[in-house]
Amino acid sequence: MSEDLLREISEEYLLPFFSGASIDSVSDESSASEATVAFLNPQTIGFKVNKSDTYRLKFRRDQPFAKKTDPAREVRVVEAFASILAEMNDELKGHLKEDLLSTFQRRVVARAVSDASVEKQVLIVLDQMSSWAARLYEGSPISSAVGIDPAAIGDREVDIEAFASNDIGAVLSNGHSSLLTFDSRLGFVEHLTLNSGGISAKAAPWEQAQFADWTAHGDGRVAVALNAHGEILVFRDGQLLFSKRNGSWHFLTHSPVLSQMAVPRNPKIREAIYETVLDASFGRRGACVGVVGSGRSEEWQAMASDDDRLELKASKKSKAISRIIQGRKFQDLDRTLRQELVSIDGATVIDHTGSVLAVGAIVRIRKSVEGGGRTAAAEALAKVGLGIKISQDGSIIGFRPETGKISSSSAAFRLM
Repeated sequence: MSEDLLREISEEYLLPFFSGASIDSVSDESSASEATVAFLNPQTIGFKVNKSDTYRLKFRRDQPFAKKTDPAREVRVVEAFASILAEMNDELKGHLKEDLLSTFQRRVVARAVSDASVEKQVLIVLDQMSSWAARLYEGSPISSAVGIDPAAIGDREVDIEAFASNDIGAVLSNGHSSLLTFDSRLGFVEHLTLNSGGISAKAAPWEQAQFADWTAHGDGRVAVALNAHGEILVFRDGQLLFSKRNGSWHFLTHSPVLSQMAVPRNPKIREAIYETVLDASFGRRGACVGVVGSGRSEEWQAMASDDDRLELKASKKSKAISRIIQGRKFQDLDRTLRQELVSIDGATVIDHTGSVLAVGAIVRIRKSVEGGGRTAAAEALAKVGLGIKISQDGSIIGFRPETGKISSSSAAFRLM
């Protein structure tokens, strides 16, 4: 494939999967002995379509890519992207190029999450969810969930078409706690009502944690859910790997985001923060979360009013929230309560040990910045540790102190 064509397709169909990614303007020379997709360094992946191509484009992102052992690794998506393009190589030279590429991303998603035996079946499920996402059932948005279990043996006379043709599948699973399961040929296996008790699902939103957990308990299992916001979520290996929201597919990589948090050091607190960030994102409520580093309490206190600081209990709001929290650490609070706290307008602020300092706080901003109040608050909080902004559209951006500049902050990670 020519470099110009691959660059054009990559910029339009690969980059949207990854927030904050780019493709270098200059490629590397490549020989037939080199892999079509390879890690060049922790923040760069080289890729080409055919072994014989004499160049490799460089796909880059500021935050590190996931390790080769991580189920949620970017290289798997790039490999799926390159291999599908290789199959389409000749067709892309004809007049049907745009038609072929218009449904290209869904094929990348199916290949990236599937074993070869179920790739076509996952594609069928994705298309069914897309169809339901564009419709209503008796005046309400459709929420549904389907799981594919390659190890199961289902009823071949009752396949997924039986549920799709009459739309009964649109109401026989609810998108958060019930699941229609099928075998590798989409023969029906069973309807499952899943219990969230004892499930942690650190790499999935709480409402769909049961689906992530289901995929973790069987080799090659894939679950696809459609939520009430019309978003499609794809799970594999106990993690949310892809989401389609606002018409665009996004790949979620979890461990690199956790590693990019400047504070806190305690992994349990980091995980609790990340869980809550995912919950706020998929709850579509918007939020701002800040973490105050060790020795930065005086700076934080100068950014908040007495009424917002929980330890002072100087307002009815702070007294009420203090009574609910009862001195517990953020990481020890129920996950639902954490989501509700960060949904209160203003910033939720904790310290590096997990103590909750403020909820719904109005952060004092020294200067105006682009992006609105949440962005300004997150950037300000980053100067004392970490600031995370979750937009109402679900996008996530984390800020941390800029290296060597105490009074400045920079983006540490982006999701969706």
